[in-house]
Amino acid sequence: MSHKILIYGANGYTGRLITKQAVNENLVVEIAGRNSSAISELAKQYQIKYHIIALNQATQLKDLLKEFETVIHCAGPFSETAQPMVEACIAAQTNYLDITGEISVFEMIMRQHEAAKSAEVALIPGVGFDVVPTDCLTAYVFEKMPDAESLELAFVGSKTGLSRGTAVTMVKNMPKGGYIRKNGRITKVPLAYEVKEIEFPHKKQWCMTIPWGDLITAYHQTGIPDIKVFSGANYKTIKKIKRFRSLTSILAINWLQKLIRNKIEQTITGPTTENLQLGKTYVFAKVMNRQGEQFSAYLITPEAYQLTAITAVKSAKLLINSNLKGYYTPAQAFGKDFIMEVDGVIRKDHA
Repeated sequence: MSHKILIYGANGYTGRLITKQAVNENLVVEIAGRNSSAISELAKQYQIKYHIIALNQATQLKDLLKEFETVIHCAGPFSETAQPMVEACIAAQTNYLDITGEISVFEMIMRQHEAAKSAEVALIPGVGFDVVPTDCLTAYVFEKMPDAESLELAFVGSKTGLSRGTAVTMVKNMPKGGYIRKNGRITKVPLAYEVKEIEFPHKKQWCMTIPWGDLITAYHQTGIPDIKVFSGANYKTIKKIKRFRSLTSILAINWLQKLIRNKIEQTITGPTTENLQLGKTYVFAKVMNRQGEQFSAYLITPEAYQLTAITAVKSAKLLINSNLKGYYTPAQAFGKDFIMEVDGVIRKDHA
C-alpha cells in the first residue's frame, strides 16, 4: 500500500477546503464521491485522480480503499454515511478519519474498536473543529486536575457561518433534543437545557448547552462523569429556541425534512473566503473536583472550517507509518498539544 490519501465527499464545502489543503501540502491525494460532475470538475482543477462511487457499492468501495493508506471521510450527515465507510475501511485495512460531531456516530465507531484492532487500522472520527480543539483542551485541563468530577466546554466563533452539510446535520438532529453527560451516562435534555454567560478572551457571551461530540470523546479519554458542552448564541435566539423547543418534533416528519434540506441547498453556501481568513474561534474548558476546586483554560484558533481543513490533513499525515490500531479520540491519537501545531493557535490558563 502506498501513502495515498482518499478524500471522500470532496465536493462538499469542507471537502473542498480539505482537498485544497492536502494539495497545497503536496500530499499524494485522490478524491471520490457520488456527484460525478462536481468531483470531476474539482479533480481537473487540482489535476488529481478521482473516483465516482456510492457508499452502497460495498465491494467496489472496499476494492478502491485497498489502494489507500487513509480515508478522510467528509460526506455527511455522518449518521447516514459513516457506517458503510467504516466497514469498508476495516475490510480494506485502510485508516479512517472523519469530521463528524454527531454523538451517535462516535458511539457507532467506538463499537468497531476491536474489529479495527484486528484489521490493524486506526479509526479516528472528529478530526476537524469537531472535536480537535475541545478534545485537546480537555486533555490539557484534565492533566492539570486528574481528580476532576465535572467538565464544561464552550466555544464561540467570530466572522464565521454554516456550510450546507452542517446545516443539514443540525436540522436532522434537532428533533432528538439536547444531551448532557450526568453520572457517567448520556442524558437526554431539552434544547438549550442550560443557559449561562461565559467569559471568553474577547468578550462575555451567552451560551447554551448543545449535543456535541465531546460528550462521548471527553468521557472516553478522561472518565469524567459529568460533562456539558455549550455554544455561544444570541440571547434572543436562545429565548426563541426555548419557546419553541416543544415543537421541534415536527421537524422529524419526512416530507418536512426534505423540504428544509432543499431550502438549505438553495440558500446556504458556507463562510466567505474573507471570513475563513479573518475568523477566529474561542474555546473554553473548566474542570472541577469533588472539593470544589477548579481549573480552566482557553484556546484561540483559526476560523472553524479553516481549522478543520488544517487538522484533518495533519491527522492524515500523522497516520503515515503510524502504529495506531483501533478507535481513538484525536487527543488520544496525537496528544494534547496536537492543536498547538496549528499556526496561530493560542492556549492560556484562565485567570
